Amino acid sequence: MRDGTLCSRWYLVTDLPLIGRGRTADVFDAGNGRVLRRYRSARADSVEREALAMRHLREHGAPVPEVFSAAGTDIVMERLEGPTMLEVLKTTPWRAASIGRQLNAIHTRVHSIVAGDIDLPRFSDGDAILHLDLHPDNVIITPDGPMIIDWSNVALGDPLADVMNTWMLMVTSSPDSVPLMLRPVIRRIRRSLSDGFIDGTTIDDHARRWIGRVCDQRLLDPNARDDEKARVLDFAACHTNR
Repeated sequence: MRDGTLCSRWYLVTDLPLIGRGRTADVFDAGNGRVLRRYRSARADSVEREALAMRHLREHGAPVPEVFSAAGTDIVMERLEGPTMLEVLKTTPWRAASIGRQLNAIHTRVHSIVAGDIDLPRFSDGDAILHLDLHPDNVIITPDGPMIIDWSNVALGDPLADVMNTWMLMVTSSPDSVPLMLRPVIRRIRRSLSDGFIDGTTIDDHARRWIGRVCDQRLLDPNARDDEKARVLDFAACHTNR
């Protein structure tokens, strides 16, 4: 793939409709049921690693979109139709606990897939494939079921580290574009969502070890906002021995 083009079709990105914009990447409609995800800054090896992990996961039954090509800062993949899990939460906030449980089940499904000899960076001891950014805005509810997107942080490690990371993100993150009517009860919705997600998980010394690690990592994230970092510090104080 050449810079500024889409595979061999020579489309300039300026010719493609922008359909999504996240904190680290833009998503364009590439036509023919495909999207182009372009990172604003990324190393070629990280994009190719993300594509490698997605292909492996999909081949082994994980709910992940098909990847067609990856190079530089670009990944071309299957276009998914449907709202994100976060959008569903915003329109049906009374389902927060069940949505949290659904997200936990998705985690379990991913962590059950054997990594084999796939070459991924190591986050910790353990050999599970970790998403390390799996929150409701990175799950699209399609007619065929939930599909997981944005594998840019993929690594190998202990599944519990991934679970603790998602729990921390849901408790501390500030979702964009919260409807006005939900703002007075956002804390209650956040708690119901995170409690549903973590229900049944034992928060022992082993889990607290990962809480400290993922909180430290989040505090170093340049995309984390000041209010989010403040909540991360509170979360760490509550759930570790700091």
